Amino acid sequence: MKSLLKENSKDKMVEDTVFKVVAEAMNAVKIHGDKVVNATLGSLSDEDGNLVTMKSVWDEYKNIDAKELASYSASFRGEADFIEAVEKWVFQGVKKDFLTGIVATPGGSGAVSTTFKNYLGRGETVLLPEIGWGPYWLMAKEFGFETEEYSLFDGDGFNMQSFMTKCEAIMEKQGRLLAVINDPCHNPTGYSLTSEEWNDLISFMDKLSKKGPVVLLDDIAYMDFSNNRETISKAMEELKGRNENFLVVFAFSISKTLTAYGLRVGAQVAVSSSQQVIDDFIRANEISARAVWSNIPKGGMKLFARLILDKDKREALTNERNIYIELLKDRSDIFMKEAEDVGLPVYPYKEGFFVTLKVEDSKRQKEIQKKLKEKLIYTILVNKGIRVAVCSLPKRKIKGLAGRIKEAF
Repeated sequence: MKSLLKENSKDKMVEDTVFKVVAEAMNAVKIHGDKVVNATLGSLSDEDGNLVTMKSVWDEYKNIDAKELASYSASFRGEADFIEAVEKWVFQGVKKDFLTGIVATPGGSGAVSTTFKNYLGRGETVLLPEIGWGPYWLMAKEFGFETEEYSLFDGDGFNMQSFMTKCEAIMEKQGRLLAVINDPCHNPTGYSLTSEEWNDLISFMDKLSKKGPVVLLDDIAYMDFSNNRETISKAMEELKGRNENFLVVFAFSISKTLTAYGLRVGAQVAVSSSQQVIDDFIRANEISARAVWSNIPKGGMKLFARLILDKDKREALTNERNIYIELLKDRSDIFMKEAEDVGLPVYPYKEGFFVTLKVEDSKRQKEIQKKLKEKLIYTILVNKGIRVAVCSLPKRKIKGLAGRIKEAF
């Protein structure tokens, strides 16, 4: 039978390799029990292997009236108190000498995809990190974009030269630029830019914007698990007084901030020196919201607003989350120290949910992954590497893991 799909939808195919490995790991647990090391899960687990559900979050959720949870939001842009809370939270400790605009989205993925949709056209090129979250490429394909990738690392630091060269080439080709970074706590390497790297990046893009519109999209989904939030706050302050042709959009998500993945609440947070740019941002993205998802779940927005706008609740949330930031640090410290001891090649890691093994050849990646499965160690393949989710592994399973992995190399 002839397909009823339009021409450019006929070849759509979900790559289910991640879900396949996750399913294999789950099945292995049923057979082999606690011997299995399931390093595939990208959500935060406690030391007993259970999904982290923070008491400060879910106790408050239970206090929200059922009518609030069941009703539509008052605005396609998002609840007013949610927008206020996002501004307060994202820019905490920041001297805001710039203009901002915020539109609620279904998680960070909604923030990324809608920014893509409104700032590039079909056939244009988006700049992505060569190692990154897979859905960036899927979204680009959905909107008919071409993709170009910059090398992420130069030694143990950010490859600024590659980033700048690619940006300049795209600007020369199409007269505008949309570039994506994922900072802090890059997924999947755990790298975070230094203050110096941030300053160089912002100065470069500000200068480049004199040639045409520049949009920097920073996916900050993991920001609230950074050990050094001050770095990104200082970077935000560097955005004051920049060229009106330079727009920064932060893709924010409560999925990680509240470990509330299923509530599907996030936001696009725009920064500019131009009121017209901010007005255009809000107008275009609000219309896109109406046309695609219409309304963000009111309960999730109300939950975030109640937690952030109340000083005592905000402090309780922060204190509880700090426990898990420290736990992540303990886990990653164990793995990275042992990786160094046994000579296991790992991309530069600073903080976050994941560590990525450096394996650039795709054939060798698969060979190593297969050997690891034979050891009941389950991992996820990414571009130029193998991802290990320290976020979901208890410390007792991380101890000795680097050495066991090294045996498969």
